[in-house]
Amino acid sequence: MQKINKVIAAKLCKLLSFLHHAGEELERVAKKIKDQNIKMSVRSVALETNQYKRELDSQLQSLRIKRIKNIDIMCGVSTGEVLKNNHLNDKTTTDKEIIELCCKSEVNFEREYRNVLNEYFPHHELRNMLVYQLNGIKCAFMQLKLLRSVRWF
Repeated sequence: MQKINKVIAAKLCKLLSFLHHAGEELERVAKKIKDQNIKMSVRSVALETNQYKRELDSQLQSLRIKRIKNIDIMCGVSTGEVLKNNHLNDKTTTDKEIIELCCKSEVNFEREYRNVLNEYFPHHELRNMLVYQLNGIKCAFMQLKLLRSVRWF
Protein backbone atom coordinates (compact mmCIF):
# COMPACT_ATOMS: atom_id res chain seq x y z
CA MET A 1 0.00 0.00 0.00
CA GLN A 2 1.37 3.39 -0.96
CA LYS A 3 1.74 5.96 1.74
CA ILE A 4 -0.15 9.23 1.46
CA ASN A 5 2.13 12.24 1.34
CA LYS A 6 2.08 14.90 4.04
CA VAL A 7 0.30 17.54 1.94
CA ILE A 8 -2.66 15.26 1.23
CA ALA A 9 -2.67 14.02 4.84
CA ALA A 10 -2.87 17.63 6.05
CA LYS A 11 -5.71 18.38 3.62
CA LEU A 12 -7.60 15.29 4.79
CA CYS A 13 -7.13 16.38 8.41
CA LYS A 14 -8.36 19.87 7.51
CA LEU A 15 -11.45 18.35 5.86
CA LEU A 16 -12.05 16.25 8.96
CA SER A 17 -11.81 19.34 11.14
CA PHE A 18 -14.16 21.25 8.83
CA LEU A 19 -16.73 18.44 9.00
CA HIS A 20 -16.47 18.40 12.79
CA HIS A 21 -17.10 22.13 13.07
CA ALA A 22 -19.80 22.09 10.40
CA GLY A 23 -21.75 19.37 12.20
CA GLU A 24 -21.55 21.24 15.50
CA GLU A 25 -22.52 24.54 13.95
CA LEU A 26 -25.45 23.13 12.00
CA GLU A 27 -26.76 21.48 15.18
CA ARG A 28 -26.40 24.77 17.07
CA VAL A 29 -28.22 26.65 14.31
CA ALA A 30 -30.99 24.06 14.12
CA LYS A 31 -31.81 24.71 17.77
CA LYS A 32 -32.61 28.36 16.93
CA ILE A 33 -35.11 27.48 14.19
CA LYS A 34 -38.76 27.59 15.17
CA ASP A 35 -40.31 25.86 12.15
CA GLN A 36 -40.15 22.09 12.75
CA ASN A 37 -39.78 21.12 9.07
CA ILE A 38 -36.83 23.44 8.56
CA LYS A 39 -35.32 22.39 11.88
CA MET A 40 -35.47 18.73 10.86
CA SER A 41 -33.95 19.48 7.44
CA VAL A 42 -31.01 21.35 8.94
CA ARG A 43 -30.55 18.60 11.52
CA SER A 44 -30.49 16.00 8.74
CA VAL A 45 -27.65 17.91 7.05
CA ALA A 46 -25.86 18.01 10.41
CA LEU A 47 -26.36 14.26 10.92
CA GLU A 48 -25.07 13.49 7.46
CA THR A 49 -22.05 15.72 8.06
CA ASN A 50 -21.30 13.92 11.33
CA GLN A 51 -21.62 10.54 9.60
CA TYR A 52 -19.17 11.63 6.92
CA LYS A 53 -16.80 12.88 9.61
CA ARG A 54 -16.85 9.44 11.26
CA GLU A 55 -16.28 7.70 7.90
CA LEU A 56 -13.32 9.95 7.08
CA ASP A 57 -11.88 9.53 10.57
CA SER A 58 -12.09 5.77 10.18
CA GLN A 59 -10.31 5.94 6.81
CA LEU A 60 -7.56 8.12 8.26
CA GLN A 61 -7.05 5.61 11.06
CA SER A 62 -6.90 2.68 8.63
CA LEU A 63 -4.32 4.54 6.52
CA ARG A 64 -2.38 5.29 9.72
CA ILE A 65 -2.63 9.03 9.20
CA LYS A 66 -2.23 10.72 12.53
CA ARG A 67 -4.53 13.62 13.01
CA ILE A 68 -2.58 16.82 13.30
CA LYS A 69 -3.04 18.44 16.67
CA ASN A 70 -4.22 22.03 16.51
CA ILE A 71 -5.28 21.57 12.88
CA ASP A 72 -8.06 24.08 13.58
CA ILE A 73 -5.56 26.79 14.45
CA MET A 74 -3.20 25.82 11.64
CA CYS A 75 -5.94 25.85 9.00
CA GLY A 76 -7.91 28.77 10.36
CA VAL A 77 -11.08 26.73 10.86
CA SER A 78 -13.23 27.77 13.76
CA THR A 79 -16.80 27.57 14.84
CA GLY A 80 -18.61 30.35 13.02
CA GLU A 81 -16.55 29.84 9.86
CA VAL A 82 -18.88 27.32 8.26
CA LEU A 83 -21.88 29.60 7.89
CA LYS A 84 -19.76 32.77 7.74
CA ASN A 85 -22.18 34.86 9.72
CA ASN A 86 -21.75 37.10 12.72
CA HIS A 87 -25.37 37.84 13.65
CA LEU A 88 -26.63 34.29 14.24
CA ASN A 89 -26.48 34.95 17.97
CA ASP A 90 -28.92 37.79 17.49
CA LYS A 91 -32.36 36.77 18.78
CA THR A 92 -34.11 38.65 15.98
CA THR A 93 -32.68 36.42 13.24
CA THR A 94 -35.58 34.84 11.36
CA ASP A 95 -35.91 31.25 10.16
CA LYS A 96 -35.76 32.56 6.61
CA GLU A 97 -32.39 34.24 7.22
CA ILE A 98 -31.03 31.14 8.94
CA ILE A 99 -32.05 28.81 6.11
CA GLU A 100 -30.53 31.23 3.58
CA LEU A 101 -27.21 31.09 5.44
CA CYS A 102 -27.36 27.30 5.64
CA CYS A 103 -28.01 27.03 1.91
CA LYS A 104 -25.12 29.37 1.15
CA SER A 105 -22.77 27.25 3.27
CA GLU A 106 -22.88 24.53 0.59
CA VAL A 107 -20.12 26.47 -1.18
CA ASN A 108 -17.83 25.99 1.83
CA PHE A 109 -18.46 22.25 1.85
CA GLU A 110 -17.71 21.92 -1.84
CA ARG A 111 -14.54 24.02 -1.52
CA GLU A 112 -13.20 21.81 1.28
CA TYR A 113 -13.91 18.58 -0.60
CA ARG A 114 -12.53 19.92 -3.89
CA ASN A 115 -9.38 21.01 -2.10
CA VAL A 116 -8.66 17.31 -1.41
CA LEU A 117 -10.14 15.83 -4.58
CA ASN A 118 -8.07 18.08 -6.83
CA GLU A 119 -4.91 16.42 -5.50
CA TYR A 120 -3.59 13.22 -7.02
CA PHE A 121 -3.40 10.27 -4.69
CA PRO A 122 -3.48 6.57 -5.54
CA HIS A 123 -6.08 5.46 -2.97
CA HIS A 124 -9.08 5.01 -5.22
CA GLU A 125 -11.34 3.77 -2.42
CA LEU A 126 -10.69 6.92 -0.41
CA ARG A 127 -11.27 9.12 -3.45
CA ASN A 128 -14.51 7.27 -4.24
CA MET A 129 -15.67 7.75 -0.65
CA LEU A 130 -14.95 11.49 -0.81
CA VAL A 131 -16.82 11.82 -4.12
CA TYR A 132 -19.73 9.89 -2.62
CA GLN A 133 -19.73 12.17 0.42
CA LEU A 134 -19.59 15.33 -1.69
CA ASN A 135 -22.53 14.13 -3.76
CA GLY A 136 -24.44 13.24 -0.58
CA ILE A 137 -23.82 16.70 0.88
CA LYS A 138 -24.94 18.34 -2.35
CA CYS A 139 -28.11 16.22 -2.32
CA ALA A 140 -28.82 17.18 1.32
CA PHE A 141 -28.42 20.85 0.46
CA MET A 142 -30.63 20.42 -2.59
CA GLN A 143 -33.39 19.13 -0.29
CA LEU A 144 -32.86 22.08 2.03
CA LYS A 145 -33.07 24.50 -0.91
CA LEU A 146 -36.22 22.79 -2.13
CA LEU A 147 -37.81 23.24 1.28
CA ARG A 148 -36.73 26.89 1.26
CA SER A 149 -38.32 27.44 -2.14
CA VAL A 150 -41.59 25.86 -1.02
CA ARG A 151 -41.70 27.92 2.18
CA TRP A 152 -40.68 31.31 0.79
CA PHE A 153 -41.24 31.59 -2.92
